[in-house]
Amino acid sequence: MDTVIEILNDVEFHFKTPDLIMAQLYQELEFCNSKVCQFVLGPVISRTLDLPYLSKAKRTFFKNLVNHTFDGSEVEHGVVLTPDGTTVSISHLLAGIAAGLKMKNELILPENPLITGPPNSSGEESQLSLDPLISSTISMDLGMTFLLFYSKQSQEALGPNGCWDSISEPHTFILMGPPSYMPDAVINGAMDGFILGTYLLEKVDPPFNISVLLNDYYGSKGLNGEEKIRSNFRRKFFAALLSKEKLQEQVENALRLLWKMNEASSLFEGITDKKLTYLAKQAVDEFMTMYVECPAIIPRCIWGARPYKGTPTQLKLPLGFVYIHHTSTPSKPCQNFSTCAADMRSMQRFHQDDRGWDDIGYSFVFGSDGYLYQGRGWHWVGAHTRGYNSKGYGISFIGDYMKVLPDFYELELMKNNFIQCAVKGARLQANYTIHGHRQMVPTLCPGDRLFQEIETWKGFKTRCFIDKDGNKLCI
Repeated sequence: MDTVIEILNDVEFHFKTPDLIMAQLYQELEFCNSKVCQFVLGPVISRTLDLPYLSKAKRTFFKNLVNHTFDGSEVEHGVVLTPDGTTVSISHLLAGIAAGLKMKNELILPENPLITGPPNSSGEESQLSLDPLISSTISMDLGMTFLLFYSKQSQEALGPNGCWDSISEPHTFILMGPPSYMPDAVINGAMDGFILGTYLLEKVDPPFNISVLLNDYYGSKGLNGEEKIRSNFRRKFFAALLSKEKLQEQVENALRLLWKMNEASSLFEGITDKKLTYLAKQAVDEFMTMYVECPAIIPRCIWGARPYKGTPTQLKLPLGFVYIHHTSTPSKPCQNFSTCAADMRSMQRFHQDDRGWDDIGYSFVFGSDGYLYQGRGWHWVGAHTRGYNSKGYGISFIGDYMKVLPDFYELELMKNNFIQCAVKGARLQANYTIHGHRQMVPTLCPGDRLFQEIETWKGFKTRCFIDKDGNKLCI
């Protein structure tokens, strides 16, 4: 992402306003090359790439970067690693920014333009309300990916994520499985494009430079100088800006537009009006569950995990318990990806080298950067709560919480998002129990203040046991 921002900064030197910058890039780079996208953002006049103020290397790099493709079924092109540890598709990001600026400058309302759609079940032509920003970033692709999945032309409907060949010098992004039409990087880019497009559309005095906008959003500063309004919290802001009902309406209308324009016409064979509505609902339901309601997880390969020692033992799902921990050491909350990733590597080294365990002990770890870090994950027995490792997930918060609480967002992400996600995914029983580490073994973990907090959570239960002196204790 740093290179993208650097190139945009070079381009901005030659143009006066952000809309002229995006108009130039839109025509030169053709990052919106489908009929439907051009219906929304306007036609692309095919031309030879000519950005004379950029070096040849930068022109080639940027041109390739906005062309989202797959090499075979493993390598994904047109994506970049961002400072927050996630990967985004540049074409979807730029499409959102372009749409937001276009709507602002041309005074296009989100409900316009109204277009005539294919006949509905009554044989009457329907009027489709298509939001240019939503359709150019997410609704069109979300409809298409489920259309492909339904017609069995894709093994997956959404995802997957992937791993970079190097975090310090990333060049090749290798997917973790067969690609859908919307892998994680496309979804991240689409969400960011929608968020930034909305920001530009609604902001009275938006940033003069797109490079500044991206630097603030993907950096620690945040939009408007508010550090919580940045890419780390994209799922939260996406949910606040776009309702599930609105997205479903837009996905259905996007599918009807594809139908009307004879785009991918073979995919619509045998699909009724009722089925189209069902597909849109299914697409939005699964998308919202996986990418809005569930917390974003930084995979092991991204934070730089060592390999597991030996052979992991598989958990028998769904589990019945969640055990809450704090790391104590590291004692300070981590506020950004580089620090959180370093903390994860440090804990893994300690657990493997000093304690002789096979891997980092926790199932998942919360950073204060808005992300959940994968430890042993959903499927493998951890080493977090002696005697109970196979019965529940061990979830830890980075920091010492004897006297203070983790960030509010971390706590909300845990009790509202992680738990619901685990239950919906059949990884955790609906009648789950939450315990603090100290309820299971003699320890101060998860800290006095954090333990007081989890006592108020749904699912928390007091546990009674006999201590070493023969006394019955209930905590």
